[in-house]
Amino acid sequence: MSSESLNSIFFNNKVKSPIKLLLLEDVAEDIELIILSLTNANLEFTYDVAETATIYKAKLDNNIYDAILADYRIPGFNGLEALKILQQSGQKIPFILITGSIGEEAAVECIKAGITDYILKDRLFRLPNILKRSLEEFTLRRQQQQALIERQKVEIALRESEQRFRALIENAIDIILIVSSEGTFTYLSPSVKRVLGYDPASLIGCSFFDLIHQADQQRIRQSFESIKIEANQSTILSEFRVCSHDNRWLMLEAIAKNLEDDPAVAGFVINCHDITERHYTAQQLRYDAYHDKLTGLANRSALLEQLQKAIDRNKRRRQDHFAILFLDLDRFKVINDSLGHLMGDELLKNMAQRLEQCHRDGDTLARFGGDEFVFLLQDIREPEEAVIVAQRIHEVLKAPFTLNNREVFISASIGITISTDHYDHPEQMLRDADAAMYRAKANGKACHEIFAPTMYLSALKELHLESDLRQAIQRQELVVYYQPIVFLKTQQIIGAEALVRWQPPGKSLIPPNDFIPLAEETGLIINLDRWVLQCACQQLYEWQQDFQGLAPHFISVNLSPKQFFDPRLKDIIIEIVGKTGLDKKYLKLEITETVFLKNSHTVLNLLYQLQQLNIQICLDDFGTGYSSLSYLHRFPLNSLKIDRGFINDLGQTNQNDAIVRIVGTLAQELQLELIAEGIEESYQIEALTTLGYQWGQGYYFSPPIDAQAFSLLLEKNTFHI
Repeated sequence: MSSESLNSIFFNNKVKSPIKLLLLEDVAEDIELIILSLTNANLEFTYDVAETATIYKAKLDNNIYDAILADYRIPGFNGLEALKILQQSGQKIPFILITGSIGEEAAVECIKAGITDYILKDRLFRLPNILKRSLEEFTLRRQQQQALIERQKVEIALRESEQRFRALIENAIDIILIVSSEGTFTYLSPSVKRVLGYDPASLIGCSFFDLIHQADQQRIRQSFESIKIEANQSTILSEFRVCSHDNRWLMLEAIAKNLEDDPAVAGFVINCHDITERHYTAQQLRYDAYHDKLTGLANRSALLEQLQKAIDRNKRRRQDHFAILFLDLDRFKVINDSLGHLMGDELLKNMAQRLEQCHRDGDTLARFGGDEFVFLLQDIREPEEAVIVAQRIHEVLKAPFTLNNREVFISASIGITISTDHYDHPEQMLRDADAAMYRAKANGKACHEIFAPTMYLSALKELHLESDLRQAIQRQELVVYYQPIVFLKTQQIIGAEALVRWQPPGKSLIPPNDFIPLAEETGLIINLDRWVLQCACQQLYEWQQDFQGLAPHFISVNLSPKQFFDPRLKDIIIEIVGKTGLDKKYLKLEITETVFLKNSHTVLNLLYQLQQLNIQICLDDFGTGYSSLSYLHRFPLNSLKIDRGFINDLGQTNQNDAIVRIVGTLAQELQLELIAEGIEESYQIEALTTLGYQWGQGYYFSPPIDAQAFSLLLEKNTFHI
């Protein structure tokens, strides 16, 4: 029966009522998540809830269910006990464990006990598919059992009439055999010719067992002997190989029944079904389960299995050391995005072939996922052996890859973990190798690092920081500070830059350098930028109402590259200024030079869209990393911020002063407003004014302060040297 037809039976209201579920769970939130997962998958279902063993038993005694979804741990009760109660109840339905965590031993014990499947609570999105598959498998099993019953009924009917018996077996698709107690053929149905290629008459008197593969003969003989003791006994002869007339090995399964006492048969009836195609399909499925479809390498499941075996061996024999190398391709996303996913896949296939050159006998090379590969190196005596393999990998990756007649260079960052007796599970070693790999990336990519415990602590700290940051956004622990931008000649406040700060309850402020890079890496920066933009626009509008002519003439908001390239940016800005009431001309967006590394046509188009909204654009940190004078005339900019590094060194070297002077002159010629960052000394103001700089900001005037403190500055609205 096809999956489609099974779905129609179980999940179509027009055919059958909704699935009836019993949830064994005592946590209301978990029940809600389970229901939400199934509802989102458009499943039609009803459910009962049992929070205790007593309620669970009562529900089973008084109701018929289609499946049970059970938490592994209920107070005073567990999943295995729940399974045993179900088995005793007589209801043969799927039993699926849902658990927060489960160890390898517990998982094996549950599977041996007869659970249908299990799923972790943080993977509930897989629950609908698991439930569907489990119901389908149970349906197929019932159908197979029914088919077996029907087949036995046919065999009984055969005894009633020799003529009907002959008509049936002569036209059967399956092979029908009758053999003596010694196993010699006394009858073979015509289907022997179609399936095996033999003329039925040519095999009369030959032994059934002579056709069976030698490796299967003893097992099949034992099954056959088991039904010779008593009449009408039957047995299943599971998967055995039979030699065909053209010397191919076909896979059969059969049901053998003792009908020696039936005069119409006087022997043993063997009903054989050709399962060759099904067998090889199953083999292919098993292969697919442990191999990556794209590269043909071992996949994550195969690696985890081999790694667990290596850990277990190391536990038994301390001298059996091994290592894993965790590879992550450098800049793969850039190649994938620029050349397309098809070329990205082609690169991964070529990469797999290249890495196999570094593969030692007995080792495992797996594609772990995406652009990640893992080597499991067996029989490592010294850490240097793993380093040698890593060096070999770097060496083979030096040659370019050819993709669509284009040469592409790519390297890999490699994290190395050496086995120790404190590792119990594969995930622990992979976690440490991953931490070492990220350390290699931080050290410049295209290199390798051996794991050290400090790397794990660093990764753990970053993980906690990410979790805290996500909660901080939800709990509104973030605040916006404002730093005045001053007209240098008059010392009056001309504008303000909005800067985000993190204020955990009862703790000191966390500076942006400690969390902004993490926000950019995790994608939280988009929501963060949007929130800061709304706060800043709202605040400037309030200052305009309260201070009118003394209010800042503009508010500057830093825009991350991720937010800049968000296709919703224009709509977001229109929505925010509409809500806050701020005129768009008072908004200035600060972008860094990194955005210009993207497609210049895209950047130019985005900048023109913002300009059409009457929004000002400021190029921040000019003079660092990627500075190019071409940016200043190619792109529609309103103002330019020279990096604080040049201001700090003002008056220190002639070269530095020359750069500051040239940038000032260039900005004037291009009619760009020029802002100097990082002013901390009065002599810097004098020098900058002389060089034509109009605006500045820095701790000399004020550090970033909250809105209330900034309002006090507006009342004063001047700084005196």
